[in-house]
Amino acid sequence: MATLTVRLFDYETLRAQLTPGSRVAVLSCGSCARLSDGLGGAQGLSSLAEKLTADGFRVICREVLAVACAGDSLKKNLGEAGIQRLLEEADVVIPLACTAGIKRAQESLPGARICVVTRTVGKGSFTSETGARLTETPAETGLKIDTVEGISLAEAAARLGLHAGQF
Repeated sequence: MATLTVRLFDYETLRAQLTPGSRVAVLSCGSCARLSDGLGGAQGLSSLAEKLTADGFRVICREVLAVACAGDSLKKNLGEAGIQRLLEEADVVIPLACTAGIKRAQESLPGARICVVTRTVGKGSFTSETGARLTETPAETGLKIDTVEGISLAEAAARLGLHAGQF
């Protein structure tokens, strides 16, 4: 069962939170966030990085982590030298990941400015035919799921006033 995650806001809102010319690192989960209707993974990362670059931000790191919430995922991908470079050169780090993946980025990159752009809404499944389907959600989301097949991630995001899929 995948941990399903949505975006807190649209691209324009994210862009407004960044300083023009900022050096940006985009970290993307290749597991659950990828299954969250393409929020993460290579496609989600590429979509966001291309928009940022077109708007004059310098994307200095584009990294797809196999599982962003794994404790050593960043170290496995970047190594110690890569992590140090990220800490020295990035003005902001944007993790396209679930809450646990964001926490791992914060732990692995102490002192880095982490721009939180996602919210985990629960657990569910993914198929190429139906996309992500939310079947379990914590009570604090306020979402009610009254069918065995769950609800689409797009419907869950809309009910919460959030956004599904990639930037």
